[in-house]
Amino acid sequence: MRAPLLILAVLAALGLSQRAEAAGPVAEVRLGLLWPDFGPPASRLPGANFNAELLSVSPFTSWTADLPVWLRWAAEPQVNLGATVNTAGAAQQAYTGLTWTARVASYLLDRDDALTFGFSIGPGWVGGTGAPRGLTSGTQLRLGAEIGYQVTPRFGLYVLFDHVASGTFSNETESLNELGVRVGLRF
Repeated sequence: MRAPLLILAVLAALGLSQRAEAAGPVAEVRLGLLWPDFGPPASRLPGANFNAELLSVSPFTSWTADLPVWLRWAAEPQVNLGATVNTAGAAQQAYTGLTWTARVASYLLDRDDALTFGFSIGPGWVGGTGAPRGLTSGTQLRLGAEIGYQVTPRFGLYVLFDHVASGTFSNETESLNELGVRVGLRF
């Protein structure tokens, strides 16, 4: 039941991205393929995960213009909205939150390129036949880290690590880890 809803969410996100260029609130669309749980072999999930994410224009840019560049990235998080759909129906997720991205190095191969590092935090919702039981009820905590290469000002390549946890403070916290690659298109 949740898989069709997540598929609709991904399609809606992609549809919104088509209108975003004219409207302006979406800064970037990222699409990727993730390995759906790289834990011990006995606990690995089947299939592959397709991921789609929208990143908004930061709502805080109007008051951060006077900050030094080295500090501005921390004061200008972007709002993200994304979904991951597993091809085998094992573990689907939808999420939202804040994403911070910083340039680590520029002018590596071209005057427009850059190496970036980003991280995100926010709530996530997990479902599916193979998802850990502790993750399928209620809101979960989602953390992400991403290293990217901004090939041009509009196109980027990224390696993403994604961690979703039940948020309990017990020794047996349920979690789901994903690793993958994504491409990004900025508007």
